[in-house]
Amino acid sequence: MFKVRRVGWLAAGVGSLVLLSGCSAPDKQASVASASAGQVAQASLELGGVHNMLITDEGILLGTHHGVWLQTNSQDPVRVGDSRFDVMGLAKFGSGLVASGHPGETDEQVGNIGLRGSTDQGRTWENISLSGQVDFHRLTTSGQTIMGLSSADGALLVSTDGGETWIALPNPNIYDLALDPNDSLTIVGTTETGQILSSDGGKTFSPIPGAPLLVLLSWDTARLVGVGPDGLIYESLDKSITWNKVGSITGEVRALTSNGDEIAVLAGTNLYYSIDAGRNFNIRITGIAGH
Repeated sequence: MFKVRRVGWLAAGVGSLVLLSGCSAPDKQASVASASAGQVAQASLELGGVHNMLITDEGILLGTHHGVWLQTNSQDPVRVGDSRFDVMGLAKFGSGLVASGHPGETDEQVGNIGLRGSTDQGRTWENISLSGQVDFHRLTTSGQTIMGLSSADGALLVSTDGGETWIALPNPNIYDLALDPNDSLTIVGTTETGQILSSDGGKTFSPIPGAPLLVLLSWDTARLVGVGPDGLIYESLDKSITWNKVGSITGEVRALTSNGDEIAVLAGTNLYYSIDAGRNFNIRITGIAGH
């Protein structure tokens, strides 16, 4: 299953993954993250494990084991709305959000919740499709296109009508993926052996020559951001053809999001935050539990 392959990859160890990627050690320009000079928020036990994040106008949204939470500036995270479903997948969609995962204590017990949508930044949710059928652990969007990786069977599914109907695509063992926000046919994925690129909406993928080995991706406007298993942060301004190493964080990488020059990375028990496109990071939240 896809979930098992992901665990095996991340458990392989940073040393072997660095050898696979051919990446060198961080250069002098790659800044090691440090604690912020201001207040660092402390995650509560109720927050639980964080699966994914989004940077929005309100702050950083956290998709957790116990619903969606919001962290504003240096304040402690607070729950958004009343829903407590396990938010395994979370992505922006137009001016709203889409999500997937497992039902919470107050939700109907359907096993997998399929795709849900919110028009009020996660305060309320409505079912869109695939209820009881699919649990997306990865979601990415571009225009009306939504693409997701199902945890149950590793299926790569795509919808071009906002999640109403879906088509299954071949999955070349993708771990994470990102859609070009300006071209929904262009997809970059990460795999155990390196990055892959599709220019035909996921029908075919090809390796990206010379690309660094990355774990997670985030594509916002013109900047494609990636983080490697060694904590190095990279950016590409030409749709993954070339990559620049810009900074670094420490700890096992768990989640990544970007919005313009803002980047947030969850690694270990800390959420690292940058306002200069990954050149420098501060710790914004600490004490975040594992999954």
